[in-house]
Amino acid sequence: MNKYLLALLMIAGLVVVGCNEQARKKEPVIESVNEPARKKEPVTESVNEPSVEQPSIDEIIKEVNASGTITDEQAASLSEVRTLHLNGLTSITNEQAESLIRDDLLFKGVQELHLNGLTSINDVQAESLGKIKMLHLNGLTSITNEQAESLIIGDQYGAGLELNGLTSITDAQAESLGKIWELWLNGLTSLNDEQAKGLANLTETLQLNGLASLTDVQVEILSNYRARRALGLDGLTSITDAQAESLSKVKILNLNSLTSITDEQVERLAKVEGYLELNGLTTITDEQATSLSKVESLSLNSLTTITDAQAESLSKVGYLEVPEDLQPLIDKFKNE
Repeated sequence: MNKYLLALLMIAGLVVVGCNEQARKKEPVIESVNEPARKKEPVTESVNEPSVEQPSIDEIIKEVNASGTITDEQAASLSEVRTLHLNGLTSITNEQAESLIRDDLLFKGVQELHLNGLTSINDVQAESLGKIKMLHLNGLTSITNEQAESLIIGDQYGAGLELNGLTSITDAQAESLGKIWELWLNGLTSLNDEQAKGLANLTETLQLNGLASLTDVQVEILSNYRARRALGLDGLTSITDAQAESLSKVKILNLNSLTSITDEQVERLAKVEGYLELNGLTTITDEQATSLSKVESLSLNSLTTITDAQAESLSKVGYLEVPEDLQPLIDKFKNE
């Protein structure tokens, strides 16, 4: 009996243990609700923001010329361009004019500036722009005496200035402009003796191609400066013997509106030591060809015909420009 009771107790114990084990298996696993489940944050790769592409110098110049205006930023960007064409620009501020100029102009920055779209400038702008080595302001129709003086500041570097829109100048302006190395005043239609004296001080190039006439005294004044390198008088349709003698002192001479000339005048002009342009002549005489053979460099681009004698004389010119159809005859004598 005791054995049976012991056996029953053992069986009952096993049943209880089994039920407890079964109950444990059925209990759900409860996650903590106190903290919200963390969302997986997406992994994003580092992406550089696209840089804004800056306009090129050519694009800036194109935009300025198209719009007629320039911003301060554009002016600053263009200050490194050595030769700058802004002929579409119609207005500029004092600050922008100054921005285009560097302090070390002799070595860097804008060396040649074209601003032919400007029709006026003020004194401050003239002072800034005058530092440019080669300045083109052909849209100006008038300037003040003070501006004329400011525009030649760059002369210390060997400056040049184009003011082909001016039809007249004052004596004071001629005096100031005569201090520069190279000057273009092709719009001038008249000149007095005092102005001729002022302009005669130029040491390199003086272009006065709008003048239709000059007196003998004025031509002598303009030709007499010891260092005169080039003189352009393409507006003259005739000259006197005295003028031909004076002009022979010029090293580079342009007289391209002369359609006829005397043998005496050619003989005097043949003393030009450098380059002589007579591109208005369509014919020359044998005697003129003989005189011209002494010229170092000669341009006769309007000749329509030459004789063998003329060709032989012209073949002696060091550098000669004639129409292509005349060149073979001249070369024939060069090769003999």
